[in-house]
Amino acid sequence: MIYIKKVQMKEDVLISIIILNYNGLEYLKKTIPSIINIQYPNKEIIILDNGSTDGSVEFIKKFKHVKLIDKGINIGYSKGKNEAVKQSTGEFVLMLDNDILINDVDILQKLKESYFKQTAFLQVPLVDVDKRETGFYGIYFSIYGVNLHKKQIEKSRILNSEQTLIEIAGATGGCMFFKREVWNVLGGFDESQIFNIDDVDIGARAVIYAYKNYLYTKAFFTHIGVVHKISKELYAKRFKLVFSGHARSMIKNYRLKNLLIHFPIFLVFQVFKAIKYSIIKRNIFVFTSFIGSVGLFFKNLPSTFKEREKIQKKRVLKNDDFLKIKTPKF
Repeated sequence: MIYIKKVQMKEDVLISIIILNYNGLEYLKKTIPSIINIQYPNKEIIILDNGSTDGSVEFIKKFKHVKLIDKGINIGYSKGKNEAVKQSTGEFVLMLDNDILINDVDILQKLKESYFKQTAFLQVPLVDVDKRETGFYGIYFSIYGVNLHKKQIEKSRILNSEQTLIEIAGATGGCMFFKREVWNVLGGFDESQIFNIDDVDIGARAVIYAYKNYLYTKAFFTHIGVVHKISKELYAKRFKLVFSGHARSMIKNYRLKNLLIHFPIFLVFQVFKAIKYSIIKRNIFVFTSFIGSVGLFFKNLPSTFKEREKIQKKRVLKNDDFLKIKTPKF
């Protein structure tokens, strides 16, 4: 049995709840009240708005206990969340997307009590509204990079798990609980592109720095921002940043021997995926978006190698243990 030592802390340390918002007014109408209702005596709520034009800013200003950071422009997902963390003051941070509905009023106390020494991130499972199954129960890696084809698990099976904490390779960016000092050690999210280089990157880095990431199984949050159908144009736009982000993360974090094995497989997988979905979506822009992503990857390659050098010098674990962490069998 592995003995895990709890973090020693004052009873009611300040916990910051930060939310990134962009044109999420309809979500905020439901999620802000759920956050305000959390029963914890020492919390601050911070919302960073990325230049919304839907009335979000005016709505947020109605809540006197919510601190608004109005950027006026869209600075991106990674940079926006980094900025929000910098402007928060809590010893712990619960980082949320704007479409996450809190179901448990005692969640901050529970997460704080479950945070152990050498923990990096805790994640609460996210369940799409009106669904019983979820794939949002942590990030895991495969031979071709991030495992994007996890099995859907029934919410009840997770909640009934015998283990309160289950080790995962990384926490989903939409819901991360962490200690500020750990975030600073890890360097926050990579800001080289607006998204697709956040949670997959920092989770792996946490592990090679000898931290552990966990799924908290005794609660769940509801994900209300469900997109039932993605347009051809939006799919192509999202695809433009997949290869560049995930490839950069691999080069930064993987040991050389693993990089030489995994990177070529990842590249081939992405080529075939781009071709496949160009045909399925009947949109050549999916493939051209992939080509653009490759171009962005090469453009950022000099800075990627500089980041790799810094990260590998700080490496604590000899092996890439995050590659060995498998999806849980609930």
